[in-house]
Formats: sequence, C-alpha cells, structure tokens
Amino acid sequence: MTEKTYLRVKGGSPLCGTYNVHGAKNAVLPMLAASVMTEDEVTVTDCPYISDVDDMTEVLRALGVAVSRRGRDVTVSGKPTLTEIPPHLACAMRSSVFMLGALLAETGEVRLFTPGGCRIGARPLDIHFDGFRRLGACVEYGEDYVLCHAEKLTGADVILKYPSVGATENLIMAAVKAEGRTRLIGAAREPEIVSLVRLLVKMGADIAGEGTPVITVNGVRELEGAVCAPVADRIVTGTVMAAVAVAGGRVELNGADASCLGAVISPFLSSHTYLVEHGGVLVFESDRVLAATDVVTGPYPLFPTDMQAPFMACQCYASGMSSMRETVFEDRFAHVAELRKMGADIALAGNTAFVDGSRGMKGAVMHAADLRGGAGLLVAALGAEGESFIDGLRYLDRGYENIERIMSNLGGKVVRESGSLPE
Repeated sequence: MTEKTYLRVKGGSPLCGTYNVHGAKNAVLPMLAASVMTEDEVTVTDCPYISDVDDMTEVLRALGVAVSRRGRDVTVSGKPTLTEIPPHLACAMRSSVFMLGALLAETGEVRLFTPGGCRIGARPLDIHFDGFRRLGACVEYGEDYVLCHAEKLTGADVILKYPSVGATENLIMAAVKAEGRTRLIGAAREPEIVSLVRLLVKMGADIAGEGTPVITVNGVRELEGAVCAPVADRIVTGTVMAAVAVAGGRVELNGADASCLGAVISPFLSSHTYLVEHGGVLVFESDRVLAATDVVTGPYPLFPTDMQAPFMACQCYASGMSSMRETVFEDRFAHVAELRKMGADIALAGNTAFVDGSRGMKGAVMHAADLRGGAGLLVAALGAEGESFIDGLRYLDRGYENIERIMSNLGGKVVRESGSLPE
C-alpha cells in the first residue's frame, strides 16, 4: 500500500445541474505574462483557482513586479527588475515560456531555463526563437537555458512553419514594441490568442488579424494599464460534456462561448444527445447511448488536442469501432494503458488509437501522467461499473479548479482522499 492523494470515483451516477465555466487557463497565462509590458496596473479577470495560475503569479513576483489577487481578479503592476526566470519556477510550468516575448519586448533580455509541465512530447521552441531572430534578437543556448537579447527589435515578416499557439503569442508580444510593422504569416488562430490580443489592444497596442492566419502588429512605444477578461475555458466545457456523455444526465454550462466551441462539441452530437445554446448558456443532455466516431486532432478550428483524452474516454463507451488520430503531439497516449486497466479495448498504430467500445468498463486503480490524460481517466471512471482510484492529481490541479467539486456538485460520486491507495 502506498500513501497518496487520489480521487475515489464511483461510476454510474448521472450528472445534472449547472456549472459556471471560468476563464480559460490557456488565455489567462499569456495575458498575465503580457502584464509586465507596462508599469501601470493590468487586471486579468475571471482567473481560475488552479496551480498553473498560482505558479505564474510566483514567476511574476520573482521578476520584481507586484501581484495581488482579489477573488478571480489578478492585478499586476510595476516594472520587472530581473530578466531571469528562476529555474525552479521554469521547471514547474511550461507556461513560463510566455515570459520570453513579454520580457524581450519590455527589457531587451530574457533568460529562461528548461521549462516543465506535462510530458506529452518534445514541444520544441525553435519556432519561437526563429521568429525572435527575424525581429532582430540574438538567441544563445546554454546547457540548460536559453538567453534572448536585443538592443532593438525591428518589425519583419515572420513565417511560422507550424501554427504554434505559444510561438504566435510570444511573437505578438515581442512585436508590440518593435519598430515598424510585423506580419505573422501562418499564425495560430485559437480563441485564447484573441483574448491576449484583446488585452494588448486595450493596453494601447496596434494589432489586427487575430483569429486569422495573418496577424499584423504595428509597433508602439508605450503601453498602459487595462482590465480584460479571458475567453471561457472551452476544454473545461468539453470535459464536463464528456462526463455527461458517459454518465448520462443534463447539465447547463453558464458562460460557455458557443462561437468557439464548434470542433469541441461536434463529435458529441448524435440522435441520443441534446445540445442547445441560449443567452450564454449551453445545455447538454445525454442518455449514455454513444455512437462510434472518427476524430483527428489539429490546430484551431479543428478538434483540440487537449480534448483528445477526455473524448477517447467517451469512445470507450461507444458502440462499434472508433478512431482517434493525434497530429499535434507525438507522445500523448499515456492514458491508453490506464484505460486498458478498466477493460478498454484500444489498439495503437502510430499516431492513431482504434477504440472498440463494446466491452464495457469497470473501475480500476489508475495513474494520471499529464493534465488532460488525467481528465480522461476521470471521465472514464464516471461511466464505469464500480469504484476507480486516480492519483497524479498535481497534473489535474494545473488546469481544473477542484475537479472533484465540479463533478460532485453535479451529482457524481467523486471525492479527494489521502491515504493508502490499493495496488
């Protein structure tokens, strides 16, 4: 027996009620990074209570700026006094990379140690650094760090060889104070990028084309304070929908932005589900009869890779053979071995998983190896026969705000416990 903190999940209870969707983690983090680009107060509203946001505020404090939190609003002010992101914080969270573009623009220099986060593939930063070089920065590599510095950044046309979300956001921030015009060609189009641009424009930036493959940034000399809200978290929305799909029930999702949810929700639609959006409320209902689906992940507006694991859990309950092809990350199937412990019939062939949902699923002891994979295990457990135990909660806490409370408030039998986890 091993002492751990874990979720105990008893499957089979339908989910019913209302859930208020909070701001998107993947929007909040780069928005907080952008707050160092002015000495004035910048407030990001509707920030979730998750460890990634806590870690980002610690990064900001370590750089010398003032950070305060009042409820869901995080306010940042002051000028960075340091340009080196402390190694222990960089290793704790992948999103420390967002400080690259912001600090380069504001101070002309940034040193970043190898970033951490979930192990879901190599996720190289070469697209970021190639873009910085096009803007006139020098990039130097050490054994475990990278140093970017520039006396002056100058606008240029930057062609992204892949629509990387992080690279697009970093290059937008770097270009905001560059001299002249920058065009990002082949940019990522995610709604979270639109949230970042909305904040920067409120701060005085001159940006156009966000949400399209070509983003134009005309450099400005100074930015000022602003208050801005992020887009609602579409991955949390999709995760709750996945849980309802396998457990059955009816849930109202307040604040869900249907305009950017198309590819997230489209695989859920069938003759046995009900979905309607009205006045900022998304209502989803399922009778647990799921149809086989073929899904391919891809950059927005395609099906998001962050929903791959939660939706694969749904495929484990669908009648017939489903497939899931992962095209974004090369190592994002760690949850497959854990789902098999529940009886899932999943065969892997390269970057494609083939899922036969005809066997049924039973409770098991499982380990979450990454954020979204852990969410997929919880979804699977909510529809399974018997009890499941899921550890690795530090990953889930990075992106879900008390996920056990979310599900239990909707009627799911999910509790967080500490003690001896069955082997």
